[in-house]
Amino acid sequence: MFRLKPRSFFTLVLLAMGMVSLPLLGVLTLSDLMLSRLFADSAGSVYRSVEQSQLSQGLQVQLVNQERRFKQYQVLGDAALHADLGRDVEQTLAILVSLRALPQTGEAMAALAAMEGLERRIGAAVAVAVPPKPATVADADWNRLHGLGDRLYALSLVGVSHEVDGLRHEERRAEVTLRVLASTSVPLTILLVVFLTRMIARPVRQIDRGIRLLGKGDFTSKIEVGGPEDLVALGERLNWLGRQLAGYDQEKNKFAAQVSHELKTPLASIHEAAELLGDEVAGPLSPTQREVIDILRKNCHQLEALIRNLVGITMAQAGKDRLTLSDVRLDELIAEAVTAHRPALLNNRIELRTDLAPLVVRADRGRLLTVLDNLLSNAVKFTPEGGWIAVSVKALGGRAEVVVKDSGPGVAEMERERIFSPFFQGSAPCRSPVSGTGLGLAIAREYVEAHRGGLEMVSEVGAGACFRLVIPINLEDKHV
Repeated sequence: MFRLKPRSFFTLVLLAMGMVSLPLLGVLTLSDLMLSRLFADSAGSVYRSVEQSQLSQGLQVQLVNQERRFKQYQVLGDAALHADLGRDVEQTLAILVSLRALPQTGEAMAALAAMEGLERRIGAAVAVAVPPKPATVADADWNRLHGLGDRLYALSLVGVSHEVDGLRHEERRAEVTLRVLASTSVPLTILLVVFLTRMIARPVRQIDRGIRLLGKGDFTSKIEVGGPEDLVALGERLNWLGRQLAGYDQEKNKFAAQVSHELKTPLASIHEAAELLGDEVAGPLSPTQREVIDILRKNCHQLEALIRNLVGITMAQAGKDRLTLSDVRLDELIAEAVTAHRPALLNNRIELRTDLAPLVVRADRGRLLTVLDNLLSNAVKFTPEGGWIAVSVKALGGRAEVVVKDSGPGVAEMERERIFSPFFQGSAPCRSPVSGTGLGLAIAREYVEAHRGGLEMVSEVGAGACFRLVIPINLEDKHV
């Protein structure tokens, strides 16, 4: 099977343009040939018609002059008239020969043959008549000769009409042919454009798909790129880039795991020591010492949360954090997440507005609770004192929708997509005394996408932050 595979994309585009222009060039070439032929036929027809008419008219004049000179010779017997009469016979025969050389009908050829026979008889009669001896030609021969001349002239006019009709027929046939060619070339050109566009766009789509796979973190799927050699080479470079990124990703995961492991051991020791000191195992504590120990405990908890978040997002991005699915009451899970933030809501006089429809989803309870906790934690941090937070749950077909909205300052438009990036913190002022790590929303999106769902920000500028979470209600184990 023939496959079109040029060496470069530029050559492919040029070849496609050439193939698309072929039908048009073919129509133009055939049109030029047909028009040239039509013009040539028209010119030849005009020349033949004019020559036929001129010769027929000249023959009639020649016959009249010849008869008049013959009758003068019969009366006068002059030698000069005898010589002129011989030349008249030769000229008449020459005209008849010229007419016979033109395209003629059968009737016209018969008339020419009869006239030529009569003219030769007149020539013979003139030849034997030596001046002043008169020549003898019957009046019936002259009458027949003139009748044949008139008939030949009439036939020449009919021939001109036939030539005109023939030209009109050729013109109509050429017009029909050109229309057929045009109507055929248009769909053919469209088919070529569609075929060649698909052929050109296919490797571009393959490259785009490969780049999207790399962008999503899929470094193992092989990127297949067909077409010109330079695009195939580009596909190989993308595969090489995927292998490099896969190596870097493995090193990153290994580094995160090692760092987390190395941090957990001394942190556990510090936390245990702080608990022992807080329990006054080493002796009674003064108020100042107990305050220091409380600060130590709080920072230990914060470090533990940071390590858990770091490990969680690393495992989620690596695709190694497999979900444990069970039936979860989404409204009860939100109520549980709200309970953890109840003291902060009361201290800052933040009104909580809920619209929770009873809804059961198939999900990983722990991961989903982490997502809801992170969303509520962000809302509490950025909602001003006396503000409000609204949480709603509803079913949308086969999907569940959770919306968390607050009356805070919102997120700048240029930061709306970046807030889901690890370690990114927006420019909006945070009211919490403990600054975040920038991992909460990144982990939330990773966990939601692991549930085959989506997490996005849908608020407007100056209208507070509004996050919309959508996950399937009945997520099957084969999808995770």
